[in-house]
Amino acid sequence: MKAKEIIKKRSARLLGAGALALGLALGAAAHAGSYPERPISLVVPYTAGGATDVLARTIADNLSKELKQPIIVENYPGAGGTVGQSRVARGTTDGYTLLLGNVGTLAANASVYKSLPYDVLKDFTPLASVGDAPQVLSVRANFPASNFDEFAAYAKANAAKMNFGDAGIGSGAFLGGMLLNATLGINVTPVHYRGAAQATSDVMAGQIDYTVESSSTAVGSIATGKIKGLMVLSKERVGVLPDVPAASETSHKNLEYVIWNMMLVKKGVPEDVVEKLNAAINKTLTQPDLLDRYKQMGVTVPSADHRSTAGARKLLADEVARWHKLLADAGVKPE
Repeated sequence: MKAKEIIKKRSARLLGAGALALGLALGAAAHAGSYPERPISLVVPYTAGGATDVLARTIADNLSKELKQPIIVENYPGAGGTVGQSRVARGTTDGYTLLLGNVGTLAANASVYKSLPYDVLKDFTPLASVGDAPQVLSVRANFPASNFDEFAAYAKANAAKMNFGDAGIGSGAFLGGMLLNATLGINVTPVHYRGAAQATSDVMAGQIDYTVESSSTAVGSIATGKIKGLMVLSKERVGVLPDVPAASETSHKNLEYVIWNMMLVKKGVPEDVVEKLNAAINKTLTQPDLLDRYKQMGVTVPSADHRSTAGARKLLADEVARWHKLLADAGVKPE
């Protein structure tokens, strides 16, 4: 009798464990199948109207169709993207808050701020890289240079009285300006704004000398006639700015700077939700409406590797290391 009772108890335990495992599996499957059940927030750590915001709204409009839920873009600018990213890092892990960051807010901030309220490599889960944007050197209309080589010569002689605008330390425009400083051996002073659009506006007004902006916003700013596009920091010209020379057409042929943009969630979002979001993003990046809009902005779809979760994670880690060295070599000290 005792042996039979022991066997019965063991069998009951095994059945209970099996039922629990089955229940968890069914629960996960149900979760994967039901998500999303309500609107999703997409946090943009910059002001409305800048290149990152424009890209975010383009993606949100198309991704919402794929996920069949509204995606609401929320702008939280400040501290080079830190304010918005902190909001996501402090948020929930239910997958209803997404983050759109770029090379500046994600990769460079760790090297330009002494202490961040989050660790970008430990506190976020990359979903996919979503857009690569060539950068343009945009100068005020009356700047005394008509091409990049003339700009370089003028800057070397007048750097002390020049300035450039950016969207805060660590922003894409800041990194572009620091890259120019390092390449030309100059030390032009940055002027920090809450957003890239404000920096561009002051270039237009002649208050500052130049900014490094995305091709997506340079199209509009150059069209006003109040800004001159001197160079696209890439090997080839971009279709939306056919009259702006590429770096390969100057004496600094290897001066390349393309901003990658990435979507992430807070660490701890269930894997099934991460996979569902990655699949939806990848499908969105093939939609004709989005591709047409990307073409208008001069933005390209990232490689398949960078659109995978593993590839995006590696890209982020590699870029954190790359910009740490570049900024240290340029003499940028964490603030």
